[in-house]
Amino acid sequence: MSKFSRRDVVKGGLTVASLSALPVGIPGLAWGATENEKIIAAAKGAGGGDLKGMIWSNYYVAMTPSMERFKQATGIGVGSIQDISIFVIPQRAMAEALSRSPEFDFFHVDSNMIPSLASAGLLEPLDGYMKKADFSIDAVGTYGNFMRYKGNTYGVPTDGNVHVQFTRKDLMENPDEQKRFEDKHGKKLAYPVTWEDDQQLMEFFHRPDQELWGSANLRNRANGVTWWYMYFYSAGGFPFDDDMNPTLDTPAGRYAVETYLNIKKVSHPEAPGWGTPQMIPRITTGKAFACQYWDGIIALNENPKKSKTAGKWHYSLAPGSKFSGKLIHRAISSPLGAILVNKYSKNKEKAAYMAMWWGSLKNSEEIVADRVNTFHDPWHTGHMTSDAVKTAYTPGGIAAIETSLKVASPPIYLTGYLEFQDQLAKNLSEAYVGQKKADRVLKDTEEAWAKIVKRIGKRRLKKELGSYKAVFPKVDVPT
Repeated sequence: MSKFSRRDVVKGGLTVASLSALPVGIPGLAWGATENEKIIAAAKGAGGGDLKGMIWSNYYVAMTPSMERFKQATGIGVGSIQDISIFVIPQRAMAEALSRSPEFDFFHVDSNMIPSLASAGLLEPLDGYMKKADFSIDAVGTYGNFMRYKGNTYGVPTDGNVHVQFTRKDLMENPDEQKRFEDKHGKKLAYPVTWEDDQQLMEFFHRPDQELWGSANLRNRANGVTWWYMYFYSAGGFPFDDDMNPTLDTPAGRYAVETYLNIKKVSHPEAPGWGTPQMIPRITTGKAFACQYWDGIIALNENPKKSKTAGKWHYSLAPGSKFSGKLIHRAISSPLGAILVNKYSKNKEKAAYMAMWWGSLKNSEEIVADRVNTFHDPWHTGHMTSDAVKTAYTPGGIAAIETSLKVASPPIYLTGYLEFQDQLAKNLSEAYVGQKKADRVLKDTEEAWAKIVKRIGKRRLKKELGSYKAVFPKVDVPT
């Protein structure tokens, strides 16, 4: 907050513009108040009471201590939660929207659902409450735009959940492996820059007879599609034209499908049926050479009590592509946990302040740095320099997270996200297991997407394209 001396006031230093920059709605709050003090002061005006939320307990446990402090300071707490997986909450939240139910005050859900839930009328815009508390979302890069839709802010993040590159440092820095690689490929062994580099390295280190697989990337229907977006966006692709016609069956789309299916050469044969419960142990026990994975696994990897590979990983920016004629890196962030407020709730203002409280630097730092409950990952600019967060994720891990956040991209950030995603995931998974020819993946997906667009309405979706494009990063090669 700006500070003004008595001399400034006497000399007319306080202009209308400077006065308008001061927080409003917090009477009696001293200048220089901290972020948390401002939130508390604003929240006291909303009255006390308990909230009811829909949130996965794996996330909520780390948020409970700060919630208790907020309740002590303001009288606003969380009385009960419905404990549901973040992968199931999107469908449940849509059911709440259709019934216009006031039962839940807030939802902790993938922020990529914001367009669908906002257009269904469920979400309360938070900008007015944020102004009262003088609160802003201080996220790395354009990450804060994941919370915005058609000019309004609808969520406060608690979880970054971006993909970063994992590469086995112990193998890469082994002199014998370096010589073998140089003898075979005629170049130095180096960490991957492009997807082609990544593929070559995974093939070189793919040794199933030694219980070492080249890739630990997921290829199941529910999650595998996430990787396709990184390939597609980094190749310069975008899934719709300005008239909302699908643009998947394009050179960039075909490149993405080819790259996606290529991983089968270096994946475990059971990978199509595996999710994170099966794949994460393979990473921590050293049965994989490389992958792009959710950054929360860094904290698990580097915990010697839970991982046999602590200290053996190199973390970096996800590879990029030169397919478009220039190098473009695009990471993916999905699902991205955020607090969204129910428009139909009688406690929506209280829930808004609770969301801000969890999103403040001091509280989010505590939540993200939790060494036991590791479901929340760094996203705030302050997390990148936090000693506590660096201890949990290692300095190298934080550097990888920060650069990846700067190029973080969404899946389909439009109304109908779940439907679009399901059709793409279905066709990709069928091709991966050999039930569909690769050249049919994009054609079939485009046909299905065209029907979804028609059902939702082109005019409606065209108005959302601006919000979708605004989520994209502003840089191609982050520093």
